[in-house]
Amino acid sequence: MRTTDSELCIALAFALQYARLCVFCWMLLMTHNMHHQFRTGLHLVPITDNHIAKNFIRYSLTGWGLPAILLGASILIQSHDKGGKLLDTASLKGQNCWFLDKNAFVYGLLVPSCILITITFYYLVRSAVLARYIISMQADIRTREKMRRKRTLQILLFTKLTVVLSLVLALGAATKLARSEPLWISYHVAQGLQGILVAMLVTCNCQVLKLYTKSIKSRAARHVPSYVGRGAATAGLSKSTSLQLLTWDPVPDPV
Repeated sequence: MRTTDSELCIALAFALQYARLCVFCWMLLMTHNMHHQFRTGLHLVPITDNHIAKNFIRYSLTGWGLPAILLGASILIQSHDKGGKLLDTASLKGQNCWFLDKNAFVYGLLVPSCILITITFYYLVRSAVLARYIISMQADIRTREKMRRKRTLQILLFTKLTVVLSLVLALGAATKLARSEPLWISYHVAQGLQGILVAMLVTCNCQVLKLYTKSIKSRAARHVPSYVGRGAATAGLSKSTSLQLLTWDPVPDPV
C-alpha cells in the first residue's frame, strides 16, 4: 500500500532516517563505552563510576543530538533539491516513503552511517586487542578463563549486531540507488527479520534462557521437602500437582 498523503509521507521518511542514524550512533557509543570499561577495569571486580551522571548526559546528547543534526542537514538537502517544496513527495512514494531523495539519502544517511560503522569497528578491534592484553596479565587461571569468556561474549555481541545492521543498510542503499524490484523485496524481508535476529543474538549471547532455566530449577529445588531423597524428590517433583510450588518462598515482607 502506497502513502498518498504528502505530509505523512515526508514525515515518515524523516522519522525513518532519524531512527536509522540513531541506531548506528548508539552502536558506536556502546562500543566506545565497552572500550572504556576494558581500559579502566583490569579485573572482573566492578568499579564505581563517580561520573556516571555526567557520562550519561554526554552519551545521551551525542546519541540523540548528532542524528538530529544530520537529519537537519538532510532536510536542507531535500529542500534544496526540491526547490523549497518539501511536500513534493512524488519521488518518495515509489518506495513507500521509506527513503529520502538520492542526495539527502547519500549525504544525510549513507555517508554518516559508513563513518559511524568504521569508527565502531575501530573500537571493536581496539577492545579485542586490549582485552587480550589484560587477560594475559591475570595470574589466576580461573580468573583468566572467566574474563576471557566474558570479554569474548561482549565483543562478539557488538560485532554481530554491527554486521547485521551494516548488511541491512547496504541492502537498503542498493535498493534505493539501483531501484531493483528483487532488491526491494529482499530489503523488505531483511528489514522485517532484523528485529527478530537482533533479539535472538542478544538472547543467545547473554544466555538469558540458561539463566531462566537455572532460576526455575533453583526455585523448584527449594520446595522439595527435606525428608525426601534426591532421587525421589526428582521423580516426585516432575509428577507433582501440588499448589505448594506456586507459593512465595521466601514470604515477601508486609508493606
